[in-house]
Amino acid sequence: MKNNILKNIVEVLIFSSDKPLSLKEMKDIINQEKELSGFSADIKSIEQAVIELMDKYNSDEYSFQIVPVAGAFRFVTKKDYAPWLARLSKEKAKRRLSQSALETLAIIAYNQPITRPEIEAVRGVNVDYIIGSLLEKDLITIKGRAEAPGRPMLYGTTDTMLEYLGINSIADFPPLKAIDEIIKSGPPEGVSQSDIDFYEEINLIKAKHADSNSAANGSGQSANGSNVNGDNSSDNGSNEEIKEEVKVEESIEETSANNEETEISGNDEINE
Repeated sequence: MKNNILKNIVEVLIFSSDKPLSLKEMKDIINQEKELSGFSADIKSIEQAVIELMDKYNSDEYSFQIVPVAGAFRFVTKKDYAPWLARLSKEKAKRRLSQSALETLAIIAYNQPITRPEIEAVRGVNVDYIIGSLLEKDLITIKGRAEAPGRPMLYGTTDTMLEYLGINSIADFPPLKAIDEIIKSGPPEGVSQSDIDFYEEINLIKAKHADSNSAANGSGQSANGSNVNGDNSSDNGSNEEIKEEVKVEESIEETSANNEETEISGNDEINE
């Protein structure tokens, strides 16, 4: 009897919450009402109740289920019904962020922790406003500072971002190679075209990131080569200038010596 009551309480808490609830949050809520209800529960019993509810709603009898999201639990509709829900909502949830914000968020998610200059190197534009917007929405956070000149801040994703995408952890991100296979074979059941467009954009950004790194390395090497050649050329030029100056000085000295000899011989003739 007590187990059924606990399961019902956990069920109604998860169902009524506007955000995913963790086991600790549910325990705190249940035990705060202990004096009035005479009912309490520990983490282990709540976890068992959640597991039983997850098994219950995994049945084909229900169109929704309980899933772990960012270390907590929430009710979601099953992917089998995504096409109808997409038409109902017109996928507004996926359009709340601008394309540039989605691109920036994808770069951070797949390369975190990452600095603002590194993000700008990929996107090719200033991202100050977008970073500020993502921080304000709590989709990203500051993870620390990089061991680089100026100690730039490092950015990473938050649990709010996991909730936004409906995944439990960063490890649930699909590998980019797997996304290529999805695109080639066609969208699987429950995956919309906007999902594919979004992940395809991530793939393009990742490739652009790799290209920009290669280009930076190449330009660095050619710059070094230019400096070496330039230094050698300038050294050679300096040596040539010194040689020319020496020749001019020798020529002047010879001319002066000849003039002196001419003056001496002229004076000798006069004296005679």
